[in-house]
Amino acid sequence: MTHQCFYCSDVTEEKKIHVVTFQVTDTDRNEMLCDECYQEWLQGIKG
Repeated sequence: MTHQCFYCSDVTEEKKIHVVTFQVTDTDRNEMLCDECYQEWLQGIKG
């Protein structure tokens, strides 16, 4: 099964996808990121 990355829109295999939660206003939103975008997201939250 394949999934589309929320950030870059690449199609990725299920085993290489990461689900992250974004807080938008007062609600949580789960999105899928590919390995590369996930690594960038982790670096961004580390500051």
